[in-house]
Amino acid sequence: MILVIVIGVCGACFPAMIKKWKAQRRQALLASQLRQVLQNMVHALRVGVSFMQALDYAAEEGDEPLVTHWRWLLQSVRVGRPLVDALRELSERVPLKEMGWFVAAVQITQSTGGSLADVLETLSTTLQERQSLREKVSALTAQGKASGMLLSALPFLVTGALYIIAPKMVTPMFTTWIGQMMLAGVLVFIAIGSIVIHRIVSIRVD
Repeated sequence: MILVIVIGVCGACFPAMIKKWKAQRRQALLASQLRQVLQNMVHALRVGVSFMQALDYAAEEGDEPLVTHWRWLLQSVRVGRPLVDALRELSERVPLKEMGWFVAAVQITQSTGGSLADVLETLSTTLQERQSLREKVSALTAQGKASGMLLSALPFLVTGALYIIAPKMVTPMFTTWIGQMMLAGVLVFIAIGSIVIHRIVSIRVD
C-alpha cells in the first residue's frame, strides 16, 4: 500500500515535469528564431528597408511558432493600433527576456531617434554570445548530468539484476510490509538525490 502511494505521488508529478520540459523547449526555439530574425532585420535595415518592411519579411519568411506573433503584430498595426502598444503586447504574448529587450530597443529608438540597425545589431550580437555561453556551460555540465542519470537508474538496475539472479531474495521487498517500506524510502531518496544533482549541474545563464 505504501509503495503504491509513493509511486502514485511520483506519477502525479510526472505530467507537470513533462509540461515544464515542453515549455522550456518552446522558449529555446522562440529564442533561436528571434536571434535569426534580428540578424535578417539588421541586413534589411542596412540596405534601406523600413522597419515595417523588415517585419513584413519576418512574417512571410519566418518559421513557426514565432512567425505567428510577427503576423499578429503586423495585423494589429495595419488595423490602426499604435506600434508602441502593439510591441508592448507582443512582449507579453512572447514571454522571453530577449523579446522584451527587442521591444525596448525598438521603442527607445523610435522615440529618441538613432540607428535602429546599429541597436539591433548590438542586441543580436549579445544574444548570440549568450547562446554560445549556454552551449559551453551545457557541454561542461554534460558529464555531471549523465552521472546523475546513471546514479538514479542504478538502484533499479541492481534490483532487476538481483530479481533475475536470486528472485527469492528480492520478492519479499514487494510482498511484505517492511519490504514495501524500504522500497518507498528508496524511491523517496532517489527522487531527492535526483533533484539535488539536477540543481547542482544546472547552471542558468540569464
